[in-house]
Amino acid sequence: MDPKLAAIIIHDIKNSLGVLEGELRRLSDDVPRVQQAHVTCLALQEKLIAFLTLYKADSQGLRAQVEAVSPQDFLQSLVREQAVARVQGALTLVVDETDMPIIGFFDEHLVALALEAALQNASRFARTRIALGCRNHPEGGVVFSVRDDGPGIGTQEKKPSTGLGMDLCNAIATAHNKETRQGEARLSNHPDGGAVFELCLP
Repeated sequence: MDPKLAAIIIHDIKNSLGVLEGELRRLSDDVPRVQQAHVTCLALQEKLIAFLTLYKADSQGLRAQVEAVSPQDFLQSLVREQAVARVQGALTLVVDETDMPIIGFFDEHLVALALEAALQNASRFARTRIALGCRNHPEGGVVFSVRDDGPGIGTQEKKPSTGLGMDLCNAIATAHNKETRQGEARLSNHPDGGAVFELCLP
């Protein structure tokens, strides 16, 4: 199949899922089974968005529309959306305001996609808590983080992920560049336990 045709078809599916997601959201407060269907629909929608973003990065190049943004407001908004959409049950999602810069320069839409992918990964391993943070990078720019309190990297999953998440984060990171520097996405074990994802933007 022609890649452009494939992208058009997937884009159409994404739009249809958006309509379905809205309908399921309106029903999810009343029917537990519909609530689970809503979560499944959101996950599928996010995978399609990740695929389309990677397709664009590969075929056209991904460019970040950098603007001055309040990291605290941005992360608080993301937490509110995730609390409704996916992070449920025993998991607590919080914003760690330690060393939070007042202003950062980044593409809100792309960074939200990267952090949503990181949150999806963290929610598979976290025991009780996931913390989002942002701090200044020593060489300029900002570093977003998503830390879980799970067993750390190297844990075997019952249902392995597609691997789209980290590819998407790397594409979004490298779309942010300044002079000779470009962004970087990394995943490591935190010294105090659990895994931490970092999105470093120049």
